[in-house]
Amino acid sequence: MPKLKHINIEEYPYLVTTVTLKRKPIFASPDAANIVLEAILFGKKQKWYYLLSFVIMPDHIHFIIIPKGKNISECVKSIKGYSARRINSVLGEKGSIWQSGFYDYILESEEKVLSRMRYIEDNPVRKGMVAYPEDYKFNSVNYREETDLKEYFWFFRVFNG
Repeated sequence: MPKLKHINIEEYPYLVTTVTLKRKPIFASPDAANIVLEAILFGKKQKWYYLLSFVIMPDHIHFIIIPKGKNISECVKSIKGYSARRINSVLGEKGSIWQSGFYDYILESEEKVLSRMRYIEDNPVRKGMVAYPEDYKFNSVNYREETDLKEYFWFFRVFNG
Protein backbone atom coordinates (compact mmCIF):
# COMPACT_ATOMS: atom_id res chain seq x y z
CA MET A 1 0.00 0.00 0.00
CA PRO A 2 1.47 3.41 -0.83
CA LYS A 3 2.37 5.81 1.97
CA LEU A 4 -0.68 8.04 2.12
CA LYS A 5 -1.04 11.39 3.85
CA HIS A 6 -4.02 11.56 6.17
CA ILE A 7 -5.94 14.74 6.83
CA ASN A 8 -7.12 15.20 10.39
CA ILE A 9 -10.40 17.04 10.73
CA GLU A 10 -12.08 16.92 14.11
CA GLU A 11 -15.74 15.97 14.42
CA TYR A 12 -16.02 14.46 10.94
CA PRO A 13 -16.65 10.79 10.25
CA TYR A 14 -14.00 8.80 8.41
CA LEU A 15 -14.55 5.65 6.42
CA VAL A 16 -11.42 3.54 6.92
CA THR A 17 -10.35 0.44 5.01
CA THR A 18 -7.31 -1.62 5.88
CA VAL A 19 -6.19 -4.94 4.44
CA THR A 20 -4.28 -7.95 5.71
CA LEU A 21 -0.77 -8.67 4.43
CA LYS A 22 -1.02 -10.30 0.99
CA ARG A 23 -4.78 -10.42 1.53
CA LYS A 24 -4.38 -13.49 3.70
CA PRO A 25 -7.87 -14.43 5.04
CA ILE A 26 -6.79 -14.31 8.69
CA PHE A 27 -10.20 -13.18 9.92
CA ALA A 28 -11.93 -16.24 8.48
CA SER A 29 -10.90 -17.60 11.87
CA PRO A 30 -13.55 -16.51 14.40
CA ASP A 31 -10.83 -16.24 17.07
CA ALA A 32 -8.87 -13.74 14.98
CA ALA A 33 -12.03 -11.82 13.98
CA ASN A 34 -13.06 -11.61 17.65
CA ILE A 35 -9.71 -10.04 18.51
CA VAL A 36 -10.22 -7.33 15.87
CA LEU A 37 -13.76 -6.79 17.17
CA GLU A 38 -12.35 -6.39 20.71
CA ALA A 39 -9.81 -3.86 19.42
CA ILE A 40 -12.46 -1.78 17.63
CA LEU A 41 -14.80 -1.78 20.65
CA PHE A 42 -11.90 -1.06 23.05
CA GLY A 43 -11.01 2.14 21.18
CA LYS A 44 -14.61 3.29 21.46
CA LYS A 45 -14.69 2.51 25.20
CA GLN A 46 -11.43 4.43 25.68
CA LYS A 47 -13.10 7.43 23.97
CA TRP A 48 -10.49 7.55 21.19
CA TYR A 49 -13.37 7.83 18.72
CA TYR A 50 -17.09 7.57 18.18
CA LEU A 51 -17.91 4.30 16.43
CA LEU A 52 -20.65 4.34 13.79
CA SER A 53 -20.22 1.19 11.71
CA PHE A 54 -17.84 -1.69 10.95
CA VAL A 55 -17.42 -5.03 9.26
CA ILE A 56 -14.59 -7.52 9.68
CA MET A 57 -14.18 -9.47 6.44
CA PRO A 58 -11.75 -12.42 6.05
CA ASP A 59 -8.95 -10.26 4.59
CA HIS A 60 -9.87 -6.66 5.41
CA ILE A 61 -11.91 -4.40 7.64
CA HIS A 62 -14.03 -1.33 7.04
CA PHE A 63 -15.19 1.01 9.77
CA ILE A 64 -16.60 4.49 10.23
CA ILE A 65 -15.32 6.45 13.20
CA ILE A 66 -15.18 10.05 14.36
CA PRO A 67 -11.81 10.54 16.06
CA LYS A 68 -11.89 12.44 19.34
CA GLY A 69 -9.12 11.34 21.72
CA LYS A 70 -6.61 10.51 18.99
CA ASN A 71 -6.24 11.51 15.35
CA ILE A 72 -7.25 9.11 12.56
CA SER A 73 -3.73 7.70 12.13
CA GLU A 74 -3.37 7.05 15.86
CA CYS A 75 -6.77 5.33 15.98
CA VAL A 76 -5.95 2.97 13.12
CA LYS A 77 -2.45 2.29 14.47
CA SER A 78 -3.94 1.32 17.84
CA ILE A 79 -6.49 -1.07 16.31
CA LYS A 80 -3.96 -2.68 13.98
CA GLY A 81 -1.15 -2.86 16.55
CA TYR A 82 -3.25 -4.39 19.32
CA SER A 83 -4.95 -6.88 17.03
CA ALA A 84 -1.65 -7.96 15.41
CA ARG A 85 0.03 -8.58 18.78
CA ARG A 86 -2.93 -10.55 20.14
CA ILE A 87 -3.52 -12.59 16.98
CA ASN A 88 0.17 -13.48 16.75
CA SER A 89 0.12 -14.49 20.40
CA VAL A 90 -2.98 -16.68 20.00
CA LEU A 91 -1.77 -18.26 16.74
CA GLY A 92 1.85 -18.59 17.88
CA GLU A 93 3.02 -16.46 14.94
CA LYS A 94 5.33 -13.48 14.52
CA GLY A 95 5.40 -10.51 12.21
CA SER A 96 2.91 -8.23 10.59
CA ILE A 97 -0.59 -9.37 9.77
CA TRP A 98 -1.56 -6.05 8.15
CA GLN A 99 -0.42 -4.28 5.01
CA SER A 100 1.16 -0.99 5.96
CA GLY A 101 -1.05 2.05 5.75
CA PHE A 102 -4.78 2.38 5.30
CA TYR A 103 -7.29 4.20 3.15
CA ASP A 104 -9.55 6.83 4.64
CA TYR A 105 -12.33 8.95 3.25
CA ILE A 106 -13.97 11.88 5.04
CA LEU A 107 -17.77 11.70 5.01
CA GLU A 108 -19.05 15.27 5.01
CA SER A 109 -22.80 14.62 5.01
CA GLU A 110 -25.37 12.45 6.71
CA GLU A 111 -26.27 10.99 3.30
CA LYS A 112 -22.68 9.86 2.73
CA VAL A 113 -22.50 8.31 6.18
CA LEU A 114 -25.70 6.35 5.56
CA SER A 115 -24.58 5.30 2.08
CA ARG A 116 -21.20 4.07 3.34
CA MET A 117 -22.81 2.31 6.29
CA ARG A 118 -25.00 0.36 3.87
CA TYR A 119 -21.94 -0.45 1.77
CA ILE A 120 -20.02 -1.69 4.83
CA GLU A 121 -22.85 -3.69 6.33
CA ASP A 122 -23.85 -5.25 2.99
CA ASN A 123 -20.28 -6.33 2.22
CA PRO A 124 -20.75 -9.95 3.40
CA VAL A 125 -23.96 -10.18 1.33
CA ARG A 126 -22.25 -8.85 -1.82
CA LYS A 127 -19.44 -11.38 -1.31
CA GLY A 128 -21.99 -14.23 -1.11
CA MET A 129 -21.08 -15.12 2.47
CA VAL A 130 -24.59 -14.62 3.91
CA ALA A 131 -28.08 -13.79 2.70
CA TYR A 132 -28.65 -10.85 5.08
CA PRO A 133 -26.24 -8.47 6.84
CA GLU A 134 -27.46 -9.55 10.28
CA ASP A 135 -26.47 -13.15 9.46
CA TYR A 136 -22.79 -12.12 9.57
CA LYS A 137 -21.49 -12.05 13.15
CA PHE A 138 -18.69 -9.51 12.64
CA ASN A 139 -20.90 -6.70 11.42
CA SER A 140 -22.08 -3.58 13.25
CA VAL A 141 -25.67 -4.51 12.40
CA ASN A 142 -25.36 -6.96 15.30
CA TYR A 143 -23.69 -4.44 17.64
CA ARG A 144 -25.93 -1.36 17.32
CA GLU A 145 -26.01 -0.89 21.10
CA GLU A 146 -22.19 -0.87 21.12
CA THR A 147 -21.98 1.93 18.55
CA ASP A 148 -22.47 5.69 18.85
CA LEU A 149 -24.92 5.82 15.96
CA LYS A 150 -27.87 7.32 17.86
CA GLU A 151 -25.70 10.03 19.38
CA TYR A 152 -24.10 10.85 16.02
CA PHE A 153 -27.35 11.43 14.18
CA TRP A 154 -28.68 13.56 17.02
CA PHE A 155 -25.45 15.62 17.04
CA PHE A 156 -25.35 15.91 13.25
CA ARG A 157 -28.91 17.19 12.98
CA VAL A 158 -28.53 19.70 15.81
CA PHE A 159 -25.20 21.19 14.68
CA ASN A 160 -25.45 20.86 10.91
CA GLY A 161 -29.03 21.85 10.34
